[in-house]
Amino acid sequence: MGKKKIFLPSLRAEDYEVICGQRINARGQYIGELRIRRTADGKVIYPFDGCKVPGPFETAEEARHATRQLAEELVRQDVANPE
Repeated sequence: MGKKKIFLPSLRAEDYEVICGQRINARGQYIGELRIRRTADGKVIYPFDGCKVPGPFETAEEARHATRQLAEELVRQDVANPE
């Protein structure tokens, strides 16, 4: 049996709650932090077990930029093919 398809109304990027930030690790490098939740059903899209974490980076701006790019890509993928 395959995965059960979820039928949601037409999703748009606006249908996601995205929280981006950064933190400093023990080595003084910046790591991106991200949380994405689909508001239509409350499903957390990111983070998930084994997910890629943006970083480390030398500056906070680099970490934020990479985190925003990852968020945009994950939302695009979920809009195209929600699980």
